[in-house]
Amino acid sequence: MPKIKHLPAVLLSLLLLTFSMNSILYAKTNPCDADSTRNTAKIQLLLADSIIAAINSYTNKDTLCSFLSQIRKKRQMLGDHYIPVLKEYATYSHKIGYLWGEMKASDFIGLQYRYGEKYDKAYEFHLRSLELARELNDSNQMFYNYNNLGQVFRMQDNNSLAIDYFHKALDVSNAVGNLRSSSFTMNTIGATLVVQKEYDRAMTYFQKSSDIARQRNDKRTLAYNYGSVGEIFLLTNRPDSAMRYFQISRNWLLELNSSKGMGVAEHLIGQAYMALKDYERAKGKFKEAIEYHINDNSKRYQSLCNCNLAKIAGLQGNYFQALNFLKLAKEQAESINSLINLVNIYDTYAEVYKMNNDWKKAYQAQQQNYIYQEKILNEKNSNSIHALEIGFETKEKEQQIKLLQSENRLKNQRIYLFVALSVLLFSLFVIGSLLYYRNKKKNAHQKETLRQQLLRSQMNPHFLFNALGSIQNYMFKNSAKEAASYLNNFASLTRSILDHSAAETVTLSQEIDALDNYIKLEQMRLQHSFDYCLNCDEEVDAEFINVPPMLIQPFVENAIKHGLRNIKSGGKLEVIFEDQDDVLLVRICDNGIGFEGASSHTKEHKSMAMSIFKERIRLLKKAHSKKAGLHIQSELNKGTSVSINVPILN
Repeated sequence: MPKIKHLPAVLLSLLLLTFSMNSILYAKTNPCDADSTRNTAKIQLLLADSIIAAINSYTNKDTLCSFLSQIRKKRQMLGDHYIPVLKEYATYSHKIGYLWGEMKASDFIGLQYRYGEKYDKAYEFHLRSLELARELNDSNQMFYNYNNLGQVFRMQDNNSLAIDYFHKALDVSNAVGNLRSSSFTMNTIGATLVVQKEYDRAMTYFQKSSDIARQRNDKRTLAYNYGSVGEIFLLTNRPDSAMRYFQISRNWLLELNSSKGMGVAEHLIGQAYMALKDYERAKGKFKEAIEYHINDNSKRYQSLCNCNLAKIAGLQGNYFQALNFLKLAKEQAESINSLINLVNIYDTYAEVYKMNNDWKKAYQAQQQNYIYQEKILNEKNSNSIHALEIGFETKEKEQQIKLLQSENRLKNQRIYLFVALSVLLFSLFVIGSLLYYRNKKKNAHQKETLRQQLLRSQMNPHFLFNALGSIQNYMFKNSAKEAASYLNNFASLTRSILDHSAAETVTLSQEIDALDNYIKLEQMRLQHSFDYCLNCDEEVDAEFINVPPMLIQPFVENAIKHGLRNIKSGGKLEVIFEDQDDVLLVRICDNGIGFEGASSHTKEHKSMAMSIFKERIRLLKKAHSKKAGLHIQSELNKGTSVSINVPILN
């Protein structure tokens, strides 16, 4: 494709991205149109060429960093061109000395190869990313690389080498005090040990992971751990114990609204009912699980559930129904080439045919079962040999790296000694000036920190004063029982405010939880006169993003107190979180009376929260050099929309 030099690379890329998205969507909605399929391939190539042209036009590393995030978001549109684009990005980053960009791109390439089961390539690029992470001393990336390398070996049934890498990841996360990563890795190690049937060791890791998760109130990890412990009980013929753990796991996943997790949870509960020979309840659970798996497009789990339904139908004497379930399960397994599912399906076919005294078909089904078992065994042997070769190469490379590091340390020690002696005289000359500047800067930083803490301490009493007023109103207007429920929720919210008041930052998920609790209280107080929703963009990782605490709540409070308070029913409040690279865009929208209407009711009201917000934003800009801002759009009786650019502080 000829390069277009008259348009800026960014503008060219944006135009092509918009055009490509529309064309690809057309092709997906017209799958039988051969021309649209060919056009999709051409458009993907055109999109890839335009992105590569844009990559090679950048010299600013911050721009390159942001562009990598955009490439990741368009990976489905790029299709088979996604890896070549990432390789071009890594090559160009290496060329201009942008090691961070090469490191991240190499890791993403490794992930994509792993998803495609090309484990040798995945290993190669994850290892390259690890080498760069060591060079940059990037602990977070080293954690990801060790985990990803462990997954490469785990997928090839080389569990001992996988566990070695998971332990290295655990060492890194423990060293930097990242409890969330440590808890996650312990769960992964436990799951790997279950495959090796080392159930006691696995239970130890699940327990350690759960202990950390409880400290962090991490219900998602707790749900996974309880589900894994339940699987151990099921594998060791203790279905009653398994059921208890599965139910607890399911309740947490339901609370978290995790569709994929709920599908697996219902499936596991169904297996426990099968083991208890409660076939009617088992059928109900498998059917519920299938609904979740259809929503997540998980053919593997749909096939497993249908196979289990076939087993139950066979046990209940419903011969033709069993065959129908098996036919569906077989089609689903074949569509994703799931050999392990096909082994299970043909084994079930054999059992069903035996129940109906059709010995010839039972024999044929058993032969198919053996064929697929042999295929799995051959693949495992091939993967094991290959993984062992890679493992040997890995150990050899690590030894070489250690040797080179030792040699470099000796060489650097000589250089450092010479440089230290040379610099000593100069250091003595400037040390007084440096100490003076450092102390001045430190004092200024302490002053700004104290001002931030003062502002937060002003915000919390302001919020608590309003909340106590709400409680008083509620107690006057409602029953003692409802008031007690309200007070219980208020106590939970007060605890989170106290926890956050001393912190400079909190995770976005913690901030969202506090907002959710606050809005529920106001919704109860106003007799459910309004509905609300908190929506996170799919690109927002709320567990990893850190934001200033109690920055969003005052605007939510204004929306309820001044926008929605006179609406008797039909009120709507929506809080939307969108990732805008180095800032978080938060939009607070209501359908209330608007700022002009509100002012007529509160002419003498002075918004302390607004003035505190502006001062906090000014200090945050000064302390962190981050973008931050506020935009308000309001019409009389048509509602208000507040857009806040919240700085991401991690």
